[in-house]
Amino acid sequence: MLMIFIHRLLQSILLPPLNSLTIILLGALFFKKRCTKNIIIVLGCLSLYIQATPYVAFHLNKLIAPQPMKLSQLKDVQAIVVLGGGVNNHIPEYKNEFDVSALSNTETFTRVRYAAFLANRSPNLPIFASGGAIDTKDSEASLMKMALQDEFHVPNTIYLEPDSRTTSENAKFTALSLVKYKFTKIALVTSARHMRRATALFEQNGIQVVSAPSQFYSLGYQTMPILWFIPTTNAMATTSAVLHELVGYIYDVDL
Repeated sequence: MLMIFIHRLLQSILLPPLNSLTIILLGALFFKKRCTKNIIIVLGCLSLYIQATPYVAFHLNKLIAPQPMKLSQLKDVQAIVVLGGGVNNHIPEYKNEFDVSALSNTETFTRVRYAAFLANRSPNLPIFASGGAIDTKDSEASLMKMALQDEFHVPNTIYLEPDSRTTSENAKFTALSLVKYKFTKIALVTSARHMRRATALFEQNGIQVVSAPSQFYSLGYQTMPILWFIPTTNAMATTSAVLHELVGYIYDVDL
C-alpha cells in the first residue's frame, strides 16, 4: 500500500493541474528577479490553460488512441479480455450496497459494456475479466463478471483474474491463465487511451492482441468550435489521463 501511495503522489506532481501549479509556485518563491519570476508564473498559467482546453485534450488523446475494432476481427481471436478501470466506493443511490452497482460511473463499466457488446456477437468466445481489489472486499474481476451476467446477460463462459493491481499485473497474471487454456490471441478491451500500454505489456507476456478500445474522447460542440478553446475540468482530466498513460508506458514498457 505504501508503494501505491508513493506512486500516486509522484504521478500527481507530474500531471495537471499540480504540474502547472508547481511551476507557478517555483516561480513565485525561488526566483528573485521580477522579470524571471513573472515569466515563470506566466508559463505556469499558460500550461494550466493549455492542458485544460478540449482541443488539446482531444489531439493528445488521438495521438495514443488506436482505431476502433472491426467486428470481423472477432473471428481471428480465441478469447475476449476486459481490464478493470476502478470501482466506486460511494454509491448512495444504491444504498451503498457493494455489488455490481459499485461499477456505476466508472471506466470499468464502460469497458464491461463494450465487452458485452462483443460477447453477444461471439457467444462462443470465453471472457477473461482482470482486476483485483485494492481497498474493497470484492475484486474488480468478480464485479465485472456479475455485471456481464446480471446486467448484460452474456452467455459466454467467464474466467476471473482477481489478483492484479496494476496494468503490468493485469497482463502478467491474465497471460498465465490464457496460456493454461492454450489461448494466444485475444481481443483486448480497455479504454482507448490505455490500449497502447496494455497491448505492449500483453505482447511482452507472449499474447497476441487485437485492440478493442472503448471510451474515445470526443470534442463535441461541432457547431461552436470556439468552445474547444474554453477550459473545462473534463478536458483537464483527459489530458491528465493521457499524460498518465505516457508516463506509465515509459515506466512499464521502456524501462
